[in-house]
Amino acid sequence: MNTNIWIASWNHCDWFGKADLILLLLLSIYSWALMLEKYFLFKKIERANRRFLKHFYDGRLSEDPDSIWSRILERVMAKKGQTIMSEEKLSNLLRRMGQEELAPLGRRLDFLLSVSAVAPFMGLLGTVWGILMAFYRMGLTGTSSISVIASGVSEALIATFVGLLVAIPAALGYNLLNEKLRNFQMQGEQVLEAFYIFLK
Repeated sequence: MNTNIWIASWNHCDWFGKADLILLLLLSIYSWALMLEKYFLFKKIERANRRFLKHFYDGRLSEDPDSIWSRILERVMAKKGQTIMSEEKLSNLLRRMGQEELAPLGRRLDFLLSVSAVAPFMGLLGTVWGILMAFYRMGLTGTSSISVIASGVSEALIATFVGLLVAIPAALGYNLLNEKLRNFQMQGEQVLEAFYIFLK
């Protein structure tokens, strides 16, 4: 695609169209920053969890601040050392600690889902507005040639294209990160059960 169409579309937009495109750009930047931040965080946690669980199942305890399972076991052992705890209280404590460690990992993921749903409509709004303004200008100038109409419509459609460029990566990123979060949760059920047997 000729890059001039981007410049022409920007120049052709009024304040509303420019605001729509700028907002989509900001949503895209924040979405990518969030996806990269969460991706590298989850990767670091996965590696740390593997290291910790390998030692744990080999009968060795090792502290690893990057592992959520290590942090849970450390916190529960500290609580258990301070008071006598029934098996029921121990089980409830493990579940609560697990929820406290896992909850922050899912924060802001819903933002990606919202962007994937809203961005296409924002792009469509910009396109509809652009087409409306193109026909309005044609009515004022009295020009109705196909070249003028096609130029106005093609430039207006850029907003829908940008909206999809923002929405598609956000949707894919949400699915990937949410799948990793579900894997943590499923693994957590087995790990917490192993901790319970170890601590009781």
